[in-house]
Amino acid sequence: MDRAEIARVAHEINRAYCAALGDASQPAWEDAPEWQKASALVGVDMHLANPDATPEKSHESWLEQKLAEGWKFGPVKDAEKKEHPCCVPYAELPPDQKAKDYLFRGVVHATKGIKTETAPAAIAAPAPAPAPDSGLVAVQYIGRKSEWRDTLYGTGLYFAPDQVRNLPATTARQFLRHGDLFREAKVEVAPELPEATPEPADDTAKLLEAALKDKNETDKAVQKVLDLKQSITFMDKDALKLFVQTNYGQKLDGRLAVEAMRTAAAQMIDQFGAL
Repeated sequence: MDRAEIARVAHEINRAYCAALGDASQPAWEDAPEWQKASALVGVDMHLANPDATPEKSHESWLEQKLAEGWKFGPVKDAEKKEHPCCVPYAELPPDQKAKDYLFRGVVHATKGIKTETAPAAIAAPAPAPAPDSGLVAVQYIGRKSEWRDTLYGTGLYFAPDQVRNLPATTARQFLRHGDLFREAKVEVAPELPEATPEPADDTAKLLEAALKDKNETDKAVQKVLDLKQSITFMDKDALKLFVQTNYGQKLDGRLAVEAMRTAAAQMIDQFGAL
């Protein structure tokens, strides 16, 4: 694999590991911001150039890059403020964060010798053709129900029998996977209607925009909870007591072990949310 492919695999394995820990904030490689992709590529280059580099060295290289770019420690990861809770020496990282460096190093060395081949164009599945001059794909509902509502892809769309909607190519491909429900429609010029019978407005764009807005708001709420839960893993007893008192108006028993206090704080975050 080349360095970009290795970086993508390492990123996706890290994303899966984070999800296993309850952190669903990591985006897919295709949706990741450029600074995150660049960081992964730097890590890959470091291990390729230094085959004997340890996981600790991996973190030191990452930290050096982050500090050079103006990042600093912060209890919650914030790309705009350039703050990250892992901007600390390797010895101060919790075990679950150290594990990421072991995984990253392992992926680089396991995949660097793999050869990849591009599938011949002749056998590649053709993508649906876009509607002329629109960049959209016309999709027609052919299912038997009197109305079909999307509960699979979060678009907020619904279809009446034989209804055609012009969809963005990515969304259209998702729907067209279900051949019993949808087919690609021919784009035809609609006949002129009498002035007394106005053409119904196409609300496809409005529905897609509303669904995207709802998803973004949900993602922000989930991210805020995840960031708070991550931040308490770095807090000592005094910080945990202050956090719970300030945010939830409750008191933690200072006689508890710090891990028990962190667990209690995490339960409050799950119960009451990020206030």
